[in-house]
Amino acid sequence: MVLSIVTWNSAEVIEACLASVLAQTYSDFEVWVVDNASADDTRVRVAAVAARDARVRLHPLPRNTGFCGGHNYALDRSQSAAVLLVNPDIEMAPDYLARALAALGADPAIGTVCGLLLQSSDERPRIDSAGLVRLPDGRFALRHHGRYLHETPLAAGPVDGADGALPLYRRAFIDDLRVEGQFFDERFFAHKEDWDIAWRGQLYGWRTVCEPACRALHPRQFRPADWRLRRRLSGAIKADAVKNQWLLLLKNPTDRQLAGYWLRALPRQLGILLYALLLERASLRAYRFVWQHRAAIWASRRLIQARAARPGPLARPARAAAVPRPAEAELTA
Repeated sequence: MVLSIVTWNSAEVIEACLASVLAQTYSDFEVWVVDNASADDTRVRVAAVAARDARVRLHPLPRNTGFCGGHNYALDRSQSAAVLLVNPDIEMAPDYLARALAALGADPAIGTVCGLLLQSSDERPRIDSAGLVRLPDGRFALRHHGRYLHETPLAAGPVDGADGALPLYRRAFIDDLRVEGQFFDERFFAHKEDWDIAWRGQLYGWRTVCEPACRALHPRQFRPADWRLRRRLSGAIKADAVKNQWLLLLKNPTDRQLAGYWLRALPRQLGILLYALLLERASLRAYRFVWQHRAAIWASRRLIQARAARPGPLARPARAAAVPRPAEAELTA
């Protein structure tokens, strides 16, 4: 079992994250910390933890490859039957991994398990996410985001996708979703790549389930609707947000869906273009990127749609090792 953590200047949060990881009741795992050329002392802090616990392995990269490149590094070099992606600002409850593995093992058509992420640990926490909800215009939203936990009925069951902060993926799902060898499309770099995986997983016939008994703390910082915060973000981050929505809408809708999605998305996309022209010209590079890479993007679309036309996971024989089954004590500890 592998847990993949991608860091970039994560010194303030990485030790608390690793402490929660190493306190899991299910303990048969390796932790791959893939560091994207941090300029702070993230690597020093991870190395100190690794010196105390052999399960932690630091993989320093010479340049920043983003969320997508960092996790692809771990996915491409590991072989475990399941992989848990962990944001460095996550703190998991001790039984998170055991419960998530139990949920994943319940049905071979389940490709992804997500838990309940909370914004705080106080007495009246708000929900950060309980999976993703797919919107009619090709976007996804955080399910139950901002609602008070005590006011929100929750039950285990299917959702449209998993937030990228803490998804548990089945290896067969990872391998099935690869396009030209990549699980995460590295053109995304960071932001909305979890939407891309959620959409492609649905398209291929995989299920995503939310298990609210799996709980973790995730104090979300990026909120696209907060314009004051948006003005403080780098131009690259804002351009990625624009570019990645185009990648989603060009690659994933079926031929029959393509016109409908674009008609629903067009008013918003025109508004974003006007905003970029008037107030955020750094984001115009997103349109240049899409135009310059249009042939490669369309080639990816053809591969995705060809795979979507084939049978889903239940119609194919099992190809991978069984997902680990936690002991009863690990679920109740």
